[in-house]
Amino acid sequence: MKKPLHQKLIGSLRSKAPIEVRQKIGPLLAYVYYFDRLYIRPTKRPHILSIEETVDTILEKKLSVIRFGDGEISLIDGMDIPFQKRTDELSEKLEHIIKVRDDRLLICIPGMWGSLSVFADYAYHFIMHHMYRYNHIWSSLLSYDKVYGDTNVTRHYLAYKDKTRADTLFKKIKAIWKDEDIILIEGAKSRLGVGNDLFTNAKSVQRILCPPENAYAKYKEIESEASKQDKKKLVLLSLGPTAKVVAYDLFLLGYRVVDIGHIDMEYEMFLRKETKQVKVQHKYFNEINERDPEDCTDTTYISQILATIQ
Repeated sequence: MKKPLHQKLIGSLRSKAPIEVRQKIGPLLAYVYYFDRLYIRPTKRPHILSIEETVDTILEKKLSVIRFGDGEISLIDGMDIPFQKRTDELSEKLEHIIKVRDDRLLICIPGMWGSLSVFADYAYHFIMHHMYRYNHIWSSLLSYDKVYGDTNVTRHYLAYKDKTRADTLFKKIKAIWKDEDIILIEGAKSRLGVGNDLFTNAKSVQRILCPPENAYAKYKEIESEASKQDKKKLVLLSLGPTAKVVAYDLFLLGYRVVDIGHIDMEYEMFLRKETKQVKVQHKYFNEINERDPEDCTDTTYISQILATIQ
């Protein structure tokens, strides 16, 4: 894919300028680029539902959900991410899935086209840098006559200034699996819902544990195990970019799938009233480099494990 001029300039800056210069100039270039694209020469914006509209639509229509974010776009652009090495096959599958049109499946992308005033400072700066680096990739993948959900439907607390709506949103999200038999496909050390009440309203919970890093190398085994389960069960996935591929393949087989991503850690931060990410006992969290959490001996959790893919 041909890179735009600003990307060529930043590439030259990275290769030739001292780090002190890059650290000062980089944020300024990102801000100028974002201001230009928002106000001076506004780019076409995709139609993205608000977070509230996203969860309401999922509930009303009982949709399957696959969410895309910065990690998937990095892989599509040819870059590894910290917990998943890129392969051509993975990148091609992600590029295919984000373009899928099916009334039963809601593809979600970040709601970052427009004013960033709703975001907390750290998220504001991250989005500016991300758009500066990857907006041309997003533009090549999106359709402007298609309705997308907001990826942050499961991450609506930390990144936003207004935290008063979080309680209502979490209650609505938990209604997705209320009284459902659920299958959780998660990293082996993620332990979603352990130590909190995220899934206590589900009828039953079972888990397929997967490699916490480079899970795509085992995606066929993960799909094989998941496809043994009753199609009446709701499949929830939290497995990075691999979750998108597994979710889509299971969706094609007739399962309802919901990609919930880091919702458990977001919920933990909400319950603790934190304003930044912190370690949670027994839980893997790649975003703060917590990759070797303590063992979990919770008997309920252990009894829920259907299979472990190594």
